[in-house]
Amino acid sequence: MAAEKGTRVIRITILDVYPTQLGHCPHYNLISSQMMTAGSEFCELSSQALEYPDEVLSSHSRAIKILEAVRREVQGLPVRVEVEMVELLSPKGFISSLRHRIRSNFAVLVNGKKVYEGKPDDGQVEETVASYVKELLNSPPR
Repeated sequence: MAAEKGTRVIRITILDVYPTQLGHCPHYNLISSQMMTAGSEFCELSSQALEYPDEVLSSHSRAIKILEAVRREVQGLPVRVEVEMVELLSPKGFISSLRHRIRSNFAVLVNGKKVYEGKPDDGQVEETVASYVKELLNSPPR
């Protein structure tokens, strides 16, 4: 999908340890409902999400907090944010960890640049990513 003229595209990749054996819909909607994506209103969170391990819920909670911080920065601006959650233990996650020299269980890339890596401390990740997005928005488009 091509960006409309004048619309900036920001690609956020969140690399974390996500369980790949879980179903798509419930944990996807934890994220999509926050970003108000199409279709999220038609599929309610199932009770299965309540049975997820705490680490899974905290991974998705981290992603939601990051996306909320980014949404506050881009609100009202002609910006399209594309979000990808990548399992670090998958082939794509492994290649990304080599390419970006990621040595921890958590990292965030914005437009292909590593902007955060390490222990996802409360508030620090969101602040770092949001400030980088703000810098991108204030810089002239390439």
